Amino acid sequence: MSTAKIGEQICISYTSTQRATSSPSSIQVQHMTSQYFNALEVFKVNVSSNNFVQQNGDWKVYYNSSDQQFRLFKEKATCDTIGNYTITIKYDDGNTTSHEFEINLEDPKLQQSITRINDSIYVHCEMTNTCKARYLDLIVNSGESSRLIPAKNECSNNEKNNSSKITADAIIPVSWFTGNQTISCVPLMTDHKLAANLTSTINIPVCEGDGCVPNCKDDPQGAAYFQDKHICNIFYQCSNGDIILQNCSNETSWSHSECTCVHFNDDICDKKTFRFFQPAMSFAKCTKMT
Repeated sequence: MSTAKIGEQICISYTSTQRATSSPSSIQVQHMTSQYFNALEVFKVNVSSNNFVQQNGDWKVYYNSSDQQFRLFKEKATCDTIGNYTITIKYDDGNTTSHEFEINLEDPKLQQSITRINDSIYVHCEMTNTCKARYLDLIVNSGESSRLIPAKNECSNNEKNNSSKITADAIIPVSWFTGNQTISCVPLMTDHKLAANLTSTINIPVCEGDGCVPNCKDDPQGAAYFQDKHICNIFYQCSNGDIILQNCSNETSWSHSECTCVHFNDDICDKKTFRFFQPAMSFAKCTKMT
């Protein structure tokens, strides 16, 4: 199987098994299966010399008689390229050989970020290499129940020839949230197992009265950093009087002593819920930022 990215070059090589017994007279390439309901590609080229290059649509066919090798080359992979192919080579003695190969694209990659600025939660989800997904849903999870968040901006650039990414954004008032809730970014795709593996979930800090977030008014001109009282993989940045919630990257959590995100510590934080085993009683400003 050959794996490529959208817009990446594809090169398939095949060495003839009829080495030195006869010369190839033609080669046929047939696209056997595709995830799209488009007409499957098939083309045939005649081998006119011992070494030749011939263009057919987006494909180029190379042949070198010294090593009996064919190479199929395509400048840019597209969603239409995905699928199974059969190469059939006909020789001047009447014999034929066949070879099957598969072209697949790398699995999509999903990124999610949640930023809190004062009383609003800004959610951004982005997926690249998206032939297998059409849209992204934003879901609020609370215990056993979930609800869909209407996306403020949803962009799907999923054209079969230039698919690159899909995004979804939302701005949500903090007042929407109560209790220990999370936001999930869920890709809509027919491969449900892959969708489950790609789904990203981030905790939301919830205000329950005064003192649930730092008071940034004490640092109107500078930058200060605070850990959350309950959730270990987020922290707060005060900048020019505004409060901004930031997320630590995967496998890291916030360290107040280091004033930065560090390797996850299972002794102080639950890796499933990202909650401190012993919540902080008050906010303390970092003395340095590494």
